[in-house]
Amino acid sequence: MDDRRNAKRDAIHAAAIGQFTGRGYAGTSMANIADAAGMSRPALYQYFRDKDDIFASAFVALFDHHVVQALEKLSEPHTVDQLDGFLQRFDGDIWETMAESPHTDEIISAKTGEVATAVADVVMRLWNAMRSHLEQYSNDAALVDEWVDILRMSPKGLKSDQPPVAIYRRRLSTLARSVAADIDAATTK
Repeated sequence: MDDRRNAKRDAIHAAAIGQFTGRGYAGTSMANIADAAGMSRPALYQYFRDKDDIFASAFVALFDHHVVQALEKLSEPHTVDQLDGFLQRFDGDIWETMAESPHTDEIISAKTGEVATAVADVVMRLWNAMRSHLEQYSNDAALVDEWVDILRMSPKGLKSDQPPVAIYRRRLSTLARSVAADIDAATTK
């Protein structure tokens, strides 16, 4: 695809995410997405087959964008900054997008098997990269598995009460400091 086509798809993705989070999956139409993207419905069909196609593509792109941003944070100079940046760019930013929507449950349940598989593949790439990153701190595979597991699973529990974004972000920072302290303890032995 050429750059112009990719830029248009990105604009459609952004418009679609806004429409789906604002209206819900069922309440969003191709016309809504086309209007939000500043184009006609027929022009929208030049890029996507139907609403399901846009939904899948937009949410996979959203997750992929946050994965890229999260992985960039692993180059920060301090372990706590790496982990906090990683968690904030992935879990925090996605939660911010979804927490603002009154349709979060509907959006999550609207994911088809195809979308869920595609998002899972993107997320697997994230955690494989995190595992590789943490291996620089320890040759103990079991310890690295523990760090990955706590970083991967804890954010789910930290939002179980559906906290405001600021509280969730503070919880992610606490998690990052805790795991960074454990890493520092393991590397100074």
